[in-house]
Amino acid sequence: MDRILECLLEQHRQIEEDAGEDPSLVTGGTMPIDGLVGFDSPLIPTAVRGLAKALGIEIPRGSRLRNPYIDATKHKLSLKGVAARFRELYCKE
Repeated sequence: MDRILECLLEQHRQIEEDAGEDPSLVTGGTMPIDGLVGFDSPLIPTAVRGLAKALGIEIPRGSRLRNPYIDATKHKLSLKGVAARFRELYCKE
């Protein structure tokens, strides 16, 4: 499994567990926005920064964050899609 997706799944499983939900239901096909009880849009900046930190990617303080939870056409993504979008937005080739 891809390292970004692994870290993303771990992060969202912890969020669900903290919300009293079953973390084992979080998979790559899970739609985090509207599909997870413990996750909503105000948590996106925290999730992006947490994922970047887990992957050793530095996002300078005060930087405008780009949202990997939606695609370029503003459609909500599954966690697998979020991982791919995060790579596109934050990982240098």
